[in-house]
Amino acid sequence: MGKILNILAVAVAVMMLQSCNSVGCTDNKSSIPLAGFYSYEELTAITVNNVSIGGVDAPNDSLLVEKESVDKVYLPFRADAGQSSFFIRYEDEALNFPELFDTITFKYTPIPYFASKDCGAMYRYRIDDYSYTRHLVDSVGLLTDVMTNADVETIRVYFRTQQPTE
Repeated sequence: MGKILNILAVAVAVMMLQSCNSVGCTDNKSSIPLAGFYSYEELTAITVNNVSIGGVDAPNDSLLVEKESVDKVYLPFRADAGQSSFFIRYEDEALNFPELFDTITFKYTPIPYFASKDCGAMYRYRIDDYSYTRHLVDSVGLLTDVMTNADVETIRVYFRTQQPTE
């Protein structure tokens, strides 16, 4: 009888451990939109050199990228606000002027979402509106209007990559 109780105890412990794992979750447990950078003229992915990107009026340290070359960046939305803004500061000497810096603003509705018992709750964000300055950014496009925790590009930022001809 003692062996049967020991086997039952081990079986229950194994089942309890398995029910507490997060195998059913993706690595990205938060809904953080991924923005990719593109050439407006060529419509191809590009790397933007020597930029700093951060949140505008975000709490604590909002710097996401500091003087780096990037082709994509995660833009964390604030769940406690209906909008988030991000700045793009060009650090090259020829472009490092405040009048050339760009800002992208997203207005959204945070949607609480219960993913599963393994993953718990998170937010999704339904984009209601967005705007951007047009200094070096030509345009911004959304691939979907609901940002989830899927680790895929959902925002495209198109930059002017050629000098205008006169």
